[in-house]
Amino acid sequence: MLMRSLNPLLILAFVATALTLSAGTALASEAAEKFYGSFVGQGTAERIREKVTEQRDLDVTVEAFKNGGFTIKWITVVRGSDGARVGDDVKRREVIENFIPLEDKQDVYVLAPKGGLFKKAELPNPLLGEPMRWATVENGAMTIYSMAIADNGGSELQVYRRTLTDKGMDISFLRMQDETVELRMEGTLVRTQ
Repeated sequence: MLMRSLNPLLILAFVATALTLSAGTALASEAAEKFYGSFVGQGTAERIREKVTEQRDLDVTVEAFKNGGFTIKWITVVRGSDGARVGDDVKRREVIENFIPLEDKQDVYVLAPKGGLFKKAELPNPLLGEPMRWATVENGAMTIYSMAIADNGGSELQVYRRTLTDKGMDISFLRMQDETVELRMEGTLVRTQ
């Protein structure tokens, strides 16, 4: 009830500030290291509002990153309306993100600040429309959360959950606009290395 009464912008500002102040350098946890490797598979997504079901090809790689963090790379190919992998309506999305441990919080990670040799490293600013991302690793599941301010000023929350299995991982994804589920996806991947 309290979350409903708080302004989404205020919540985003609080989370961004807390994560920025808490980023630290710790050793990679054993729980996170279990995810290191490459996984491929397929999933089915449902766009709730349009009542459309899509087939997706999924490719996920998790590797060690500096300061005890991890890099996660994922490729999603949304197949065409006829289920084909080629055609004008096939979409491909590739994401590479680095996460570093949050100081004093076991198995909680924040998106690593981006910077470079001549640019100060900075975390995303949700008040400027940049999504704030963090990750947890718990009970064999790696969950990445992404919060942003939607175009209409409301909130958008995305939750990617990857759960280890004997052969690879199960994956689920949920995208919400304010309190409405917009997209739901589930899939199964096998470990390739």
